[in-house]
Amino acid sequence: MIIVYLSGKMTGLEESEYKENFRNAEMFYRACGYEVVNPCNLSEIVLKRKPDASYEDFMREDFKAISGCTHIALLEGWETSAGARKEKAEAERLGLEVMYYRAIGGKK
Repeated sequence: MIIVYLSGKMTGLEESEYKENFRNAEMFYRACGYEVVNPCNLSEIVLKRKPDASYEDFMREDFKAISGCTHIALLEGWETSAGARKEKAEAERLGLEVMYYRAIGGKK
């Protein structure tokens, strides 16, 4: 079974924009028949447990999720995100296959 962790830029974007980017990628990979881990959903879980969660709290949860995946999908613009670069490095360290997602006809 293929389990894909989505990784991309959040900081510096409007919440609605990054959530749409991640939702579109999630729908694409689900349509391919893959299980998908969307970090937007993980963030909501972290905030429910700890409303004053730090960046490190989010990254710790993301790394736990990555460890249960087989692939990481890097969303367009991931290179400008410190968190996405860390997630990619962790995924590579764990031996996950790296994929690149580029939205067709998306906003620029």
